[in-house]
Amino acid sequence: MSTDRDVTRIVRSWLVEGVTALPDRVLDLVLDQVPATPQRRAGWLARRFPPMNNNIVRVALVAAVMVVAVIVGANLLPRQNVGPSPTPTATPVPTASQSPRHLSVNQRGALEPGTWVAGDPFGLRVTFTVPAGWLGSIRGSYLVELGWGDKPGGISFSIFDEVSADPCHSEGGYLDPPPGPSVNDLATALANVPGIDVTDLSDVSVDGYSGTQLTMSAPDSFAGCTLSSDGYVIWQLPLGATHSMTPGERDRVWILDVAGERLVIVVPEAPGYTDEQRAEVQAVFDSIRIEPAP
Repeated sequence: MSTDRDVTRIVRSWLVEGVTALPDRVLDLVLDQVPATPQRRAGWLARRFPPMNNNIVRVALVAAVMVVAVIVGANLLPRQNVGPSPTPTATPVPTASQSPRHLSVNQRGALEPGTWVAGDPFGLRVTFTVPAGWLGSIRGSYLVELGWGDKPGGISFSIFDEVSADPCHSEGGYLDPPPGPSVNDLATALANVPGIDVTDLSDVSVDGYSGTQLTMSAPDSFAGCTLSSDGYVIWQLPLGATHSMTPGERDRVWILDVAGERLVIVVPEAPGYTDEQRAEVQAVFDSIRIEPAP
């Protein structure tokens, strides 16, 4: 139980922290008015508010002492000239950027709209953003495919050296020797593939990596050709996957040098390709970010 002396000691000790102290006569005058009748504390389980009693009055008067002490102490402090208080500014809340999800070899079904990264086992790290309805897969160390499940087209990323000697006559196999390791070597080999019309050959840069862009157009008919089971094959990847074209197909091709690794990006456009498809693919293409393998 607190006594008047205890309260006085507490108030005095608080005042010592300030510059000055409340005069004793003021403190004593207030404390003389505080009743000293002991009160019993109400229990936590009494789910009602107890009526006001002397204990509440006592607490209120002690609080008044504290207020008086603050006012008197403030009045006794030396006056200082201070400028206007600065207007507080709100601290901007940082926006957490969404980490890209990782495309896996065993990816099945449509991709969640958003940013994805294709890395291991693919030989490079390619980041891209897709809208709803797109599928994607990593097909080993040399191929990543993106597109729709119900119609042809999309984007592919590949690494290869084997170029068909003549896609209309599969028995001719592939160029021997294969194209050299540079971007220009592969661009030259593709430009000379029999039966393929190559246009728009030009220098290009994608995400800071330089290379060559070209457009390949297949003939409208493969009549008279002797094709393999893979069709009108233009090139073959190291593990046997091939890139084939359909009659009248038009492929836009980018060949890039990524820190010594040659990357080929292909956007195939078969007959019937719509402006809506083209705009969607362009948006995905514009989001591409490329890094060497870690």
